[in-house]
Amino acid sequence: MAFDVGMNNGDDTAYYLHRGFKVVAVEANPSLCVMAQQRFADAIDEHRLIIENVGIAEREGEELQFWVSDHSEWSSFDHGNATKNMATAIPIGVRTVYFRRLLEKHGVPYFLKIDIEGNDRLCLQDLCHFDRPQLLSIEMSHDDGGTDIEMLANLGYRAFKCVRQNDFAEIHPGNIERQRSIRRRLEHVPGGFAGGPLRRLGHRQLTMNGWRFPRGSSGPLPDEFCGHWIEREEVQSIWHQLRTLDLELLSNGTGEWFDIHAALDPCGRLV
Repeated sequence: MAFDVGMNNGDDTAYYLHRGFKVVAVEANPSLCVMAQQRFADAIDEHRLIIENVGIAEREGEELQFWVSDHSEWSSFDHGNATKNMATAIPIGVRTVYFRRLLEKHGVPYFLKIDIEGNDRLCLQDLCHFDRPQLLSIEMSHDDGGTDIEMLANLGYRAFKCVRQNDFAEIHPGNIERQRSIRRRLEHVPGGFAGGPLRRLGHRQLTMNGWRFPRGSSGPLPDEFCGHWIEREEVQSIWHQLRTLDLELLSNGTGEWFDIHAALDPCGRLV
């Protein structure tokens, strides 16, 4: 079983179904849930997909204000997140639950993907009450991603990967300096961050296991990426260097976003 927490347009759910998982997809935006019910009607009828139209929040059993952004992947309970980069957003009421209620209801998955724009850490906090998913992926916070890495380590995860969302490239100790050098050079290229060379990194398609990953999807499962797992200290160092570079360039992320993948018992050797 896989949990897709932050289903959005369903591209990740589609891949997990393709890989043979039973999927629990969690999405706060009701219009996206309706679209998914139509897109995945067969999987729902075959009991391979359950869609939970709820929001993960610090309080449950309430209808909280959720901001639906015109960039749907930025929709959030946080108005600032939903309207970043001059996006617009409209408020709707969304029923909320604790993440642990979904684990109690459906069980602990083999793989857990978390991407819910600001409330991601609430899922990690609730994992302490349960067995852990073997594999986990969470969008890395530019501001304090180091906290999430430490939480994962305290939960028992001992192997990590840092993957750039733009082009599914792994950032590791062997290429972090090149990453830093490229971003410093792009600072002086007109449109280098907002719409030029860096943005075009996201146009490179990836095909794996007979599947072409759409732009904006989370990509393959953590153990399907090439390369080796790295240890907590190494992924912490990578996060710190990326964060320091953001501050140096005053770029607020420079159009790059990263996922942290974690494994309890990695298949590949640690480097």
